[in-house]
Amino acid sequence: MASSLASILGRLDDHRPALDRTILGLALVGVLVVVHLSIQQERGFDRGCLGVPTLQAVESTFDCSAVVSSGGGTFLGLSNIAWGLGFYGLVALLTFGGLLADASRRRWWAGTRLAALAGGFAYSVYLVHLQFNVLGKLCALCLVSAAVATLLFGIQLAALFFDSSSPSMTARSRKRELTLFTYMVALVVVLAGADFTYFSSLSDTDATAPTTATVAAADAPNDSACRLDAQKGVVDNWQSLVDMQDPMGGTPGAPVTIIEYFDPNCPHCADFHEVMKSVEKKHTETVRVVYKPFPLRASSLPEIMALYVAAQEGKFLPMLEAQYSNQGPISDRDLRGIAQQIGMKPDVLMSKVSNQSYRDYVLQQRQRAVEIGVNSTPTVLINGHFVASRTEKCMTQFVQQAKNGDLAAAGR
Repeated sequence: MASSLASILGRLDDHRPALDRTILGLALVGVLVVVHLSIQQERGFDRGCLGVPTLQAVESTFDCSAVVSSGGGTFLGLSNIAWGLGFYGLVALLTFGGLLADASRRRWWAGTRLAALAGGFAYSVYLVHLQFNVLGKLCALCLVSAAVATLLFGIQLAALFFDSSSPSMTARSRKRELTLFTYMVALVVVLAGADFTYFSSLSDTDATAPTTATVAAADAPNDSACRLDAQKGVVDNWQSLVDMQDPMGGTPGAPVTIIEYFDPNCPHCADFHEVMKSVEKKHTETVRVVYKPFPLRASSLPEIMALYVAAQEGKFLPMLEAQYSNQGPISDRDLRGIAQQIGMKPDVLMSKVSNQSYRDYVLQQRQRAVEIGVNSTPTVLINGHFVASRTEKCMTQFVQQAKNGDLAAAGR
């Protein structure tokens, strides 16, 4: 047994160019997956979980935003995206190190890489378990990364049981391998840069994105008709969307209910807020306005929890408007400053935010919103009808039609 184990571990000393190329290639694929996930998270997954057009059935299976913004989205204070980049970067670095090391040091580099791959595999298993058995929500890109980590570990483990070593590395062969490795890394840098550049060039109002509904697209100057969103239709039993914990404005029991899904770090939401204030002021007796925070990214959660804490003290709108004026996201220090500014006790606010008060509620409400078709911010419903045209003029028209009971005919 001991001799067999020694024989297996002895294979860590072997020069295996095919294995090293495969592991480096997969590690670099993992880097691309994590970079793409990071880009989509920053965009709030406004083009779906994968960032590319897919079948509705595929998109409805995944909720990447809910997964990455959950408690399982971080470990030891760092996001899983940061851990993923670190993991794949470490595997690539150790592969380079093994290539450059002499025969006496190769076992250390290969052994450390094996340990890193085992750790990455174990953590991937935990994250997959978390998605399927705890959260009940799936992140497509996270699962792809887990598959890459599993494949890396499986290939490395299998290689220990097969003797496929090559002759000792010469200076010429080492240079050839190093050149190949460098080209592989350069290619990934170019692809990652292209991915970032492409999505940076897409405005939030790009009409080619089938899952994005934004203010600018809905309120284009040459669109004279006020339209509801015919594709999404009407939400059945829309009254169940309203909860007693939701911040509200206008008049309770009013005949018209406006529900706005927003993210405090969404620039379009900040712009649309002025429309909402005007509509509410002009139609106070007619409308009830329900504000539903919809986190596009994990970094918005502390601000959203602060909004709920502020709502309990009657300070929701001052807190929201201060957050809109400091979109970032903002830091804990900024939240303390806002609390002081609007007449709240900073220590009390931050204590409740740190204790993650309202977090579960926010994520539950978000999931409910996704189920009815909310996939971007701002999203507005009037008596259960999704609104496409969100100018003040159109909102006023819809309010009047809803009051008269003929909203369904608007813009059809």
